[in-house]
Amino acid sequence: MFMNHKFSVGLISSGLVAGMAMTAVQGCDDGGGSPLGNIAEQCGLVCAAEGIAEGNASISGVASVDAFFGAVVTFSQAAIDVSAGIDAELRAIAVSLGLDPAAGAADISAAIKGKIKGAVAGNLKITYAAPQCAVSAKATVEATAKCDASIDPGKVEVECKGSCEADASVSASCDAEAEVKCVAQAPSVACAGTCEGTCSADAGVACEGTCNGACNGECSVKNANGECAGRCEGTCEGTCELKAAATCEGKCEGQCTYTPPDAKCEANAQVRCEAKADAKVSCNGRCDGEVTPPKASAECEASAKAEVNAKVECTPPAVEITWQWSAELDGDLKAQAEFKAWITGFKGRFAALLAATKRVKFVLDAGAGLTAAASGAVKGAIEVQAQGDLDLKASVGLACALTELGSVPGVITDSADRLATSAAGAAEVTAAVAP
Repeated sequence: MFMNHKFSVGLISSGLVAGMAMTAVQGCDDGGGSPLGNIAEQCGLVCAAEGIAEGNASISGVASVDAFFGAVVTFSQAAIDVSAGIDAELRAIAVSLGLDPAAGAADISAAIKGKIKGAVAGNLKITYAAPQCAVSAKATVEATAKCDASIDPGKVEVECKGSCEADASVSASCDAEAEVKCVAQAPSVACAGTCEGTCSADAGVACEGTCNGACNGECSVKNANGECAGRCEGTCEGTCELKAAATCEGKCEGQCTYTPPDAKCEANAQVRCEAKADAKVSCNGRCDGEVTPPKASAECEASAKAEVNAKVECTPPAVEITWQWSAELDGDLKAQAEFKAWITGFKGRFAALLAATKRVKFVLDAGAGLTAAASGAVKGAIEVQAQGDLDLKASVGLACALTELGSVPGVITDSADRLATSAAGAAEVTAAVAP
């Protein structure tokens, strides 16, 4: 029988172990004290003193099993990092409103509404694109190969359900299940797709962003010269700063995304493969969507998917906020300047909260997958390996792993609960101004 976490295996009490110790003493004893006194520890026949709760994933000595524990540690740290990031943004917003840094989400939300009410006639108009999150195909392959030695990182690809940004270092192309999109840096010419940047026009065009110039309609904000410097409910003559990808009827200066008629992009364009309907596409770059690791053992697939989901990167979106001044601030240039300065800082915090909130889903999904794998694929793999022809050290390592599996749900729940609490606070604060 093997003893629990943090102490030795109970084999060291029989004549068999005594005989084993006499033959192993030269390899395991450090020359001091009784050769039997710490023989188990010297030979690695004990469970690690620290487990996944302390950030240690080296539990069993078996690569495929310890890769799973490594994914649990990665998840826990990611949950802590995202939670801390959200809390830091909320503290900064609280301070900007004159609140205590430790103010709760409800107080922050109320203060935001109060500040807006005093400066704005009606409500703020806030627009933004959804934050973009991407999972690295390369990282997914590497995580799988770390767990399963039979995987050759140079010969496998992952599957992406969503949009895959093809790796520019290879001959980029999309398979039959994907629609080809090209992303190119547009000069001052017409963009036959959507533009992200600035759209300029001599004639009036619809502007889905900030109009700088003449607005043939109602303008939300005007500059000191009386020209439009906000959202134009009509047509804009001048430049339109697009906060998200939109159709540009004028000249696009920025990033142009278009669908090529022959499914081939120009040499200087980035290739993006967008999966059709519920299909999945092969991906060797960055996947914005659900990623499926290369085919491997069940425990390795679970570990790899969870690890890369925990490490997903989400980019804060560009945010546009427009408004009409309240009667109280109309003409009060100092108060207007102070409010504009606050809005500038708040936009950055708001965008960061949006990105963090989207990342929360990936991280929590990783935790749920690990919890299921602990009692399913990983436990099954350990039990199968334990029935094989193993040496004593491997047997002890697998027994330690079975014990440590019992700690997985608690570690994941603790981290997930902390993250969920922070995410709820972020949701309450963003809801104070969200459309």
